[in-house]
Parts: sequence; structure tokens; C-alpha cells
Amino acid sequence: MATNLDRIRDLLVRVLEAPDLAADVTEETDLLNDLGIDSLHMITFLLSVEEEFDVEIDFESLEPEHLRSVLAFCEFALRAGVNVT
Repeated sequence: MATNLDRIRDLLVRVLEAPDLAADVTEETDLLNDLGIDSLHMITFLLSVEEEFDVEIDFESLEPEHLRSVLAFCEFALRAGVNVT
């Protein structure tokens, strides 16, 4: 059974249309610097997280530090109701 962290990783890989990234995306992966996620991909990713986990993300409270690692994003998403374990 996939953890929610795995589900977040899978969403990133799908949004970026880069299946070869799956093995490289870890808890420490920086969404901006390591993955080079742009604004369009970011919006698509955030909407995908909302749909996948049936939560609403407060986009106004999303800060750059929440994107410095997959784990940091998961902790941010946890406040929106996503259980990342």
C-alpha cells in the first residue's frame, strides 16, 4: 500500500510528465531547484493534491520554504488535512 508521501511523489512525476524521476524524488527533493517545477506545473500539482486527497489548500499561505523539500510540502499539506504517513 502506497503511503501518502508516495502518492505526493507520484503526483509530482505525473504532473512533470517525467516517469524517470520517480526513483530520484525523495523527502529531501527541492521542488523548485531539483525538479525545476514552473508556475504552470505548480498549479497543476496543487490542484492534483487537492483532488487526490480531497482537501483544500490555502494557496495564499503557501510560501517558498514549503517547496524546499517534498517533506516540507507534505507538512504544509498536512495542515490542509493530508495525512502524509
